[in-house]
Amino acid sequence: MTPREWLSILGVLAGLLVGLPAIKACAFRFGSSPEFARKAVHVLMGLICISFPWVFERPQPVWLLAAVATFSLLAVRTVPLLRSGVGSALHGIKRPSYGEVLFAPAVAAVFHLSGGDPIPYGIPIGILTLADAAGALAGTRWGKRHYGCGEGFKSIEGSAVFLFTAFLCVFVPLALGGTTGLATALWIAAILSTLAMIAEGFSDRGFDNLVLPLGSVLVLERLLPLADAALAGRFAVLVLVLALVLTGARWSTLSGAALLGSALLGYGCAIIADWRYALPPCAVFICHVVITRKHRLTKAFDHRLDAVLSHAIACLPWVIGYGLGGLSFGTGLAGISFAMVVQLALLDVATRDAVPHLAPKALRSTLKGGLIAGVPGLVWLAADISKLLLPFAATLIFTLVLANLIKGISRKCEGHATCLWTIQGLLALIGSSPALLYQP
Repeated sequence: MTPREWLSILGVLAGLLVGLPAIKACAFRFGSSPEFARKAVHVLMGLICISFPWVFERPQPVWLLAAVATFSLLAVRTVPLLRSGVGSALHGIKRPSYGEVLFAPAVAAVFHLSGGDPIPYGIPIGILTLADAAGALAGTRWGKRHYGCGEGFKSIEGSAVFLFTAFLCVFVPLALGGTTGLATALWIAAILSTLAMIAEGFSDRGFDNLVLPLGSVLVLERLLPLADAALAGRFAVLVLVLALVLTGARWSTLSGAALLGSALLGYGCAIIADWRYALPPCAVFICHVVITRKHRLTKAFDHRLDAVLSHAIACLPWVIGYGLGGLSFGTGLAGISFAMVVQLALLDVATRDAVPHLAPKALRSTLKGGLIAGVPGLVWLAADISKLLLPFAATLIFTLVLANLIKGISRKCEGHATCLWTIQGLLALIGSSPALLYQP
């Protein structure tokens, strides 16, 4: 560490030490709401962090600064005297939030991943601070139409303001910085701001402070090299997936956050890997909507984000494996198809067990999973059908065994929905492993 780096770290910490009491004093003087005071702190921290590319030349001092800031904020959270003093600007809200603890490590990670380049670094930080603050304050002030998010709610009005502000946070730096042309900046801003809005919509307890910046810098890295036509295609896929999810919302038992998570999962499968990778999870979602509407189950179940995370556990290893080049296209597509076969079969057994006039039928559910969730993806591998028969048969046998056992597993996990969904996702991933036997 050079003397200049130490002075820079001390200067940033001094700015925070002065800023927190100043915000507390202003909030008390003008009678501001706790939410306004908390977001004012986030904006202050963001404005300070925006200067890092011109202050630090390497990531090590930023990581050190993040460690010091995180431990300091943990002390403010846990020490009663500090919490009721300068910490009141951060902890004036009643709902639990870990955002301030996650903020500094997320900033350091973005600086590291972006190489300190002002635009790839500044865009995620702008979304994290300006868009998040604008959305939260707009939702608090004007929010009337709410959707579920974890243990609380968020508003459509707040999400709309977040979307608009995030769009500006992406478009303006790209357009004015000369990194891309105007058309390219427009497409990237449209895609990234929509994805950020979805991620913010299902993030709870301040975890958006981690999800938003890291997700933004990774997505931005993938979008910048693409041509306008490719960006337009990715935006079209995003709109289609989001429209599918929102259209089925009225007949879905998924909460608002879970619906947004479903859209992000489907889009992630299409963009990280290939658009055909989104077909199996989309087929499961459409089947879910049809069955829910048919049996009028919207008031009988309440599925939260855990259900989507279960599908993500089963899907993403295959998607990422292909995206990183570790798996062939066919193996990855077979894997995600097999995983959704298991998921749909287990969902069907659980649904039939919960509906009074229906009875669980393991074989029926297994065949239903194979047909509805398996075919949309496997049809693209029809040329190698002979090589697929053995792996597919192994998955169906494993699915049939699980369909007979899932009722007992559910009873052991009764009252622990997160545990049950996690186990189900892992079982689906294990059940899809015969796809590794398929060598196109």
